Amino acid sequence: MKTYPLHRAVLSANSEAVLVLIRMGASLNELDEQGHTPLHWAVFGGYKDIVRTLLEAGANPNTFSNDGVTPKWRACDFGLLEIEELLTGYGGRADTNEHFNKVAFQLFNELMSLPLPQVEKQSGVAVFINKWVQRAKGILGVLPVR
Repeated sequence: MKTYPLHRAVLSANSEAVLVLIRMGASLNELDEQGHTPLHWAVFGGYKDIVRTLLEAGANPNTFSNDGVTPKWRACDFGLLEIEELLTGYGGRADTNEHFNKVAFQLFNELMSLPLPQVEKQSGVAVFINKWVQRAKGILGVLPVR
C-alpha cells in the first residue's frame, strides 16, 4: 500500500517535511488514492506558503484531480484569492475536465428530477438556461429576489 509521504506532509501543513521530501525527489504531481496532487491538498488547506514551495519546485498547476478540477479552480471555488493569484503567476488555469462537466450536469439533473427542457434549435443557450432555471424555481418554490 502506498503511503504518499509528500501528500501527508502537505495535509499536516508541515513545511519543513515538504521541503525535505522535495529535496529527496518526491513526486510533485502524483495523484493519491483520493485523486489529488500535493498541490491540490495545499490549496484545500489554504496553505499559501506550501503552495508557493510546490510551485517553485515544479509542481504542475494545471493537473486535474480525479474529480476533474485544477488547483486554481479549487482556489476560486473556495475564494482563496491570494492562492489564486499565486497559481496564476505560475500559469495556473481555473479549468475543469469533461468528467467534471458531465458529472456536475448529471448531478444537477438528478437533484432537480427534471428532464431537459425542449428548446428550438435557434433559440440559443441563454433561452435554454432561462427555461431550465424557471422550471427549477417552479419546482422548488423559489421566488425571484427583487
